[in-house]
Amino acid sequence: MVDTAFALFDFDDTLARGDSILPYLMYCIRRGKAPKTQLLRAACGYVRWLLNPASASGAKKSTLTFIKGMKQDDMDELARDFFRESQSRRFFQDGLKELWRLRGEGYRILVVSASAEVYMRVLPEFLPVDAVLCTACPVDADGCYTGEVGDNCKGDEKPRRIEAYLKTQQLRLDKSRSCAYGDSPSDAPMLLLTDAPRLINPKKKLAEKLPQAVRLSWK
Repeated sequence: MVDTAFALFDFDDTLARGDSILPYLMYCIRRGKAPKTQLLRAACGYVRWLLNPASASGAKKSTLTFIKGMKQDDMDELARDFFRESQSRRFFQDGLKELWRLRGEGYRILVVSASAEVYMRVLPEFLPVDAVLCTACPVDADGCYTGEVGDNCKGDEKPRRIEAYLKTQQLRLDKSRSCAYGDSPSDAPMLLLTDAPRLINPKKKLAEKLPQAVRLSWK
């Protein structure tokens, strides 16, 4: 295996302002790809998640039931439109500068996010990143979404997903030369994979958890 310098990034509230799944759902409703009643399903899933934080994958599934049976290729086109017309306006400009700086210095850049694969899979077309590891949205043999949602890529799941990626690429993360960026306590397991954790507009609990980490204010 080859020792490699990685830059690991969370997405929501790290590279882009706010959560992305609700804006994506609203965009799909405006485009006529999801019914307005999907908002009620999403709200019910959110309430279940508040009552039981372990049900995050179920909340995402409730939000994304409308993708069942849709062609992945068609949804990729919709995701591209979503980023071009909506989500790209939420990118932190300081984050974009940091990505391009790291790219120029030869880092391998991973976005590791709890956001859903149905739209996150096209992110490398918009940002200089090598791969996106996120909450999976499986497709069937015909290339259509099943409506199922994989394990929420959050907390301890992030290092597991990174480890699996490293194995497939036959690479080893060089902790001393790597860096990681996140905003919430659930990013801590990923941030601690490197010797250079960076806290982006951090939540109070993350700042308390990693008091020695560098704090950055991105706009």
